[in-house]
Amino acid sequence: MRETVLKRCLGAGTILLACVYAAGLLFLVARGAAKMASFTLYASPLAGVDNEQTMRFVVAGGLFAGGAWLGVSLLRVSGVHFRWWTRGADRTANLVVVGAGLGGALFARDHLPRFLVSLPTETTAGGGVGPELFNTIYFAVLSTAITLPIGVGAAVYLARFARSPKFVGAVRLALDTLSSLPSIVYGLFGFLVFVVQMKMGFSLFAGAVVLALLNLPLVVGIAEESLHSVPREIEEASLALGATPVQTALRVTVPYAWPGILSALVLSIGRVFAESAPLIMTAGTTVSRATAYSLDPFRGGETLAVHLWYVNSAGLAPDRADVSAGTAAVLVALVALTNFIASRFAQFGGAEGTRMKKVTR
Repeated sequence: MRETVLKRCLGAGTILLACVYAAGLLFLVARGAAKMASFTLYASPLAGVDNEQTMRFVVAGGLFAGGAWLGVSLLRVSGVHFRWWTRGADRTANLVVVGAGLGGALFARDHLPRFLVSLPTETTAGGGVGPELFNTIYFAVLSTAITLPIGVGAAVYLARFARSPKFVGAVRLALDTLSSLPSIVYGLFGFLVFVVQMKMGFSLFAGAVVLALLNLPLVVGIAEESLHSVPREIEEASLALGATPVQTALRVTVPYAWPGILSALVLSIGRVFAESAPLIMTAGTTVSRATAYSLDPFRGGETLAVHLWYVNSAGLAPDRADVSAGTAAVLVALVALTNFIASRFAQFGGAEGTRMKKVTR
């Protein structure tokens, strides 16, 4: 009797928490959705900023692909429930998502909501988050390019090649200590090293390095646990066939553990999207019109999270509440799109992944 009551209480509490969370998220997205969905009938003029056309191409592709993915996902849920969804429908759905993204990028890039492609404003209404959206994606790419090889390489070494238990214990203790530090400490470290000592000024490179250091304990920990979950029989079979330990690790162990490694990367990218304190101290809080969409990693710039903080703390625009809601909605959509891309890549790993089937064929 007590167990039944406890189970029902836990179930009710879980459902209530999920409903509150979903309601808050839907309210946030609904309030800012108008900023994201206000397409223009006439082509929006370019602002004369370098790489602006490329930025519009990417935003349009992501926006239309995300909308198509949402519609296809709803159809898939219905199809699986009523048992009319087949493997061929999966392939068709992927083609629909890709086609929608390419079509939107080619034909609708000049009709996007101005909030997504225009520059921010300080004191007047109507500002956008175009450079901030670009910087957020650019930060994710730069940070992942540093975190992925170092984090996965360290995890592989600790899980398969490290011989000294004391050394492994010391590394794990250091990683646990680093993971418990507040993000502002990382920001202060980056400020002192890159801005003050190296005299680089505020730059995207400094922010990306700091975010990579912030995410390394997370990536190494999850990737190491994923590697430990790989059955030893598979690795022993690879070694018995003449493969070296390095070949086994790269071609058998890592592909098998790929879904867990990908989960770590998705969490690290989500942290890149959400962090603001380290970037305020390393990348700055302003956007230069001349380099708004530049690929130069040694320029300064703010992300969506930093812009959200700045608008609410020091913004003077009369529509700053709407700008905040729109920025938050863009962040939610960006995280959802990242999870969609990750789910597509996850099929190439694990025991049932296409990469593992190819290796063990």
